[in-house]
Amino acid sequence: MKKIRIGMLSFEHMHAMSYAAELCKDPQVQLVGIADTDEYRGSAMAAQFHTTYYADHHQLLQQQLDGVIVCSNNSLHAGLSCDALRSGAHVLVEKPFATTIEEAVAMIETAKQQNVRIMNAFPMRFNPNVVRAKEILDSGAIGDILCITGINHGKIPGGWFIDPTLAGGGAVMDHTVHIADLLRWLTASEHTHVYCESGDLLHNRNIDDTGLIMVEMENGVFASIDCSWAHHTNYPIWAQVDMHIIGTQGSLELKAFSQVVHLDDQTNGMFEDIGWNETGDEGLVREFLEVCRTGREPSVTGEDGLRSLEVALCAYRSSASHQKEAIGS
Repeated sequence: MKKIRIGMLSFEHMHAMSYAAELCKDPQVQLVGIADTDEYRGSAMAAQFHTTYYADHHQLLQQQLDGVIVCSNNSLHAGLSCDALRSGAHVLVEKPFATTIEEAVAMIETAKQQNVRIMNAFPMRFNPNVVRAKEILDSGAIGDILCITGINHGKIPGGWFIDPTLAGGGAVMDHTVHIADLLRWLTASEHTHVYCESGDLLHNRNIDDTGLIMVEMENGVFASIDCSWAHHTNYPIWAQVDMHIIGTQGSLELKAFSQVVHLDDQTNGMFEDIGWNETGDEGLVREFLEVCRTGREPSVTGEDGLRSLEVALCAYRSSASHQKEAIGS
């Protein structure tokens, strides 16, 4: 069987490590190369994953790749993705999908023009606890959904994440999209209106580190998204994705990352969560590889990435106006 040829564009985003590790577990996959503008980082990652380092991503894209994973800073998602799509490769791009609606639309249109697929990295769709929650909700066990409380907390990441030019925003951009996507998926409905208050309240880094978003859905469900970088320094940077879902016949409490061992290493000043179940990255990569094998539409599409990006950008408009804002206005 012909191996699936995958290239990775940038290791700026921390999830690149996990994705590369999953690729290397599959004997039917060849990690052809890693392109990164940071020579030290790129060559170090290429050595770790036993592949070739490319300083210029265009050279990697000339290697007849079946798929490309983009893990750059957010501002480069659109450019790198479109270059990869035009090379004939399917693309998995880290979240958020892009930093503007115009970029996101261009990425989706380029994929259509090239007859290839683009997928957004929403690993929560593949987290076993989230998948089970979806099954329970679809079974009607708690009746019709009325409202949802969503929390995606983490520690302030530093680096390009706190540069609004490179990241497109702070905590609201970084952490809104996961919950926004799950709200659409779990309710089978679209977002209509957003109210948000956000600010630089915790870390004094001149970027939004705190946000609380209220969302209205087409089917009448209303929800909250707490997207703050609220974890203290003795917490792991990732992850916390919790939801409390209230229905007409019951409620469901979801903790996506409850199956972990908390390692508190005082000697080395380290706190780490060690998972003993899949996190979601594993299923995400498996899904992308299946898209590369078959060419079928991914279960998490570029359109899904666009819809969640709309919520984050609408939240910023609302935070500025202190008014409820309509999606797409």
